[in-house]
Amino acid sequence: MKNVTIMSHLTPEEWKLSWKDKVVEDTKENMKEYQSSSCFWGHFKNSTDFTICHHKEFEIKGMSMGMYFNGTVEWDEKGSKITGSFGKKKTANLFLIAGIVLCLLALIGATLQADREVSIVASVLLIILLVFYLSKPKTGQQRILDQLNKISFDDKFRGKAGGECVNLFL
Repeated sequence: MKNVTIMSHLTPEEWKLSWKDKVVEDTKENMKEYQSSSCFWGHFKNSTDFTICHHKEFEIKGMSMGMYFNGTVEWDEKGSKITGSFGKKKTANLFLIAGIVLCLLALIGATLQADREVSIVASVLLIILLVFYLSKPKTGQQRILDQLNKISFDDKFRGKAGGECVNLFL
């Protein structure tokens, strides 16, 4: 997985405000909003860890083969530090691995029985499944990175978070 680090001038609170402006929150209430449109959806797992994905119009979320970015937003002297890596949905990987194993078994069985037709079909399908399993589409990664950069460097959220310390004893 490709590790990514983005240094933002926004504080983590400002970064989260920018996130809310540019990412559809992954909730049951918002499902209709992102189901019929191309958008970025995601959610925070806790106060610092998040997941973001690009959703294509009318794509079924549970069957998506798209890339996900799992990241963390942390405080830094200059603002915030966003780190994380890309991955595919675990269920998609399980499906691909199961297909690869079944193709290997079919290939071994066909080879032992000298069945060339089944060997050729199993080999072609095995190659296709391996390509899908090993590929990390650069366009999907770049699309998510571009969105993370938009979130991280949007100046309209600079100074908008109410996280500044106030001295009550003045």
